[in-house]
Amino acid sequence: MANTLLIYGSLTGNTEGVAYKIQELLRSKSKEIDVKNAIDADLSDLTGSYSGFIFGCSTWDDGLPASDFNDFIERINTAKPNLAGKKIAIFGLGDSNYVHFCGATTIMEKTFVTEMNGAKIIETLHIDGYPDMEENQAIIKNWVEKLAELID
Repeated sequence: MANTLLIYGSLTGNTEGVAYKIQELLRSKSKEIDVKNAIDADLSDLTGSYSGFIFGCSTWDDGLPASDFNDFIERINTAKPNLAGKKIAIFGLGDSNYVHFCGATTIMEKTFVTEMNGAKIIETLHIDGYPDMEENQAIIKNWVEKLAELID
């Protein structure tokens, strides 16, 4: 069983693609992670045996997480699980032409690090524009290289 769970929210498929790219890159570094859509994630995922989590989603409207990820946050927020001792990494997709570029990452950090006491282990990854762009692929790869050294 993997020690890390990646939970993503994706309305257009871009964040889903990045989630599976991260999984692929980590596997190439002999790191096994599970990947789950936020629609299918629940409190038991956060309170189970995982030692770390990667959370990712895109930003919509006025800096909000995509609706599927926002629903996940609302489902778990009432229980406020304690993630103390759990390693946390966060990534977000956005468009820097908007005022709240990758604003969803701020909400994820507040939820999983500040309010639930998770330990943020790496700088948050902000992807500007389409993830398939060559420069974004390089940014993702570099982030995962650093992340692989920090997770179990």
